[in-house]
Amino acid sequence: MITIGVPTLNGPDRLFRCLRSIAECTNLEGVRVLVCDDGSTPDNLKFNKDTIHNFSPEIPGLEMLMNGGRFGIAKSWNLLTRHYADAKIIVLLNDDVEVVDYWLDVLRYSLEANPCAGMVGLNSYIALMKDQHASLHPNALPHERLPLVDYREAKLLDGDGSILSAQGPIFAFRKDVFDLVGGFDERYFVYYEELDFAVSLRKNGLFSFVTSYPMTYHMGGATNSDTRNLVASDHMARSRRLFIEKWGKTPAELREEFFADYKRPRLREWTSQIQNWK
Repeated sequence: MITIGVPTLNGPDRLFRCLRSIAECTNLEGVRVLVCDDGSTPDNLKFNKDTIHNFSPEIPGLEMLMNGGRFGIAKSWNLLTRHYADAKIIVLLNDDVEVVDYWLDVLRYSLEANPCAGMVGLNSYIALMKDQHASLHPNALPHERLPLVDYREAKLLDGDGSILSAQGPIFAFRKDVFDLVGGFDERYFVYYEELDFAVSLRKNGLFSFVTSYPMTYHMGGATNSDTRNLVASDHMARSRRLFIEKWGKTPAELREEFFADYKRPRLREWTSQIQNWK
């Protein structure tokens, strides 16, 4: 069984895009999709619930969990991961990610074919928002008020292979490795939580990978894109201090240490095979 977990906060338009892409690009046999709301405002929470209801026919078993307030993404990830006791593989993606064909096949294969894999991420194009909206009518449904998107083919990472940590917007892991390290450290309100998880895995002999195919779409900077969100910088500084106190080194120092280790394995790729399916 596979759990696809989507944390969300005050973004019914983003959630709509994300769920639409899951419905259109995913074989949902043996897959359960969960959304975890991390304290959205009442209006946005209502829109989120309406979005869940509207997608229920296309995504059977689609369910929403409540984080019980604004507690941060690490707690949301833990709730999503632990919800189903029989889950074998967990896939976590932010609500500002849109997936593409074969995305889940690649993650599942990568984990099943690589016992040394702790977490596997997908590469992404950066999707930049335009100012125009599809509809400015105040009574429009969330998906009718979607901002227009300009997809820019700008890779966040190059190539494939082992890295220090997969990127937070979209990654997957086996449930047993999550249990091995005790899950995500909920002291991180936002930022560094996936890096901290990856370091915990590495300390247990497990590696993180990023695949070269397929490329998903990520709404880069959606939570930190204007001056109203400068508070995010404070969260980042706090998380960085916590990380250094916990591990005794900066992320850069750990990265240099990691890349100095020539024993890093490579990911068993099947890029040529899945590209031939197109």
